[in-house]
Amino acid sequence: MMNTNDKHNAEQQNTQKETRIMPGSSFELRKGGNFYFDVNGCQVRVWFASFSGKQEVYVEDTLVSSSRSWRKMVTHNFEVAGQPYKLLVGIHNWSDASKGFYLAELYHNEKLIDKDEILMFEDARNGAPFSWRKFAIGIAPWLIGGFIFGFFTTKFIFSLFS
Repeated sequence: MMNTNDKHNAEQQNTQKETRIMPGSSFELRKGGNFYFDVNGCQVRVWFASFSGKQEVYVEDTLVSSSRSWRKMVTHNFEVAGQPYKLLVGIHNWSDASKGFYLAELYHNEKLIDKDEILMFEDARNGAPFSWRKFAIGIAPWLIGGFIFGFFTTKFIFSLFS
């Protein structure tokens, strides 16, 4: 039998679960992106890497699906409270990729129940089209630094063996 403190704690936990604020979907180049969905009071989070093609699906912080793929759309099947769900994560077409659109679609019984989209490039959020020139200028210091590091590392290694 539950005492009044146990009942109060259980009610407080239920209230906190109901009033929990779902974070907004986000993207950072180094950390990847996140989509958030509310499924019957449970938080479903999809994390995707910026470069490696890795995707992970969490239900209440428990990993339920993981994939590494460069396909346009990746399917994740999982269950919430015994009910089957399907999540499609990726892009619809290659022109979406060049514009920086990434999306996640949540299905229950083959019916679309929620959808979210992220604009990965900051300029796209402001309505400006993606610029390859700005991208090249942004990545150039990293490429030059990598070249210099590789050059001197190679010189050092070859000096050890000569």
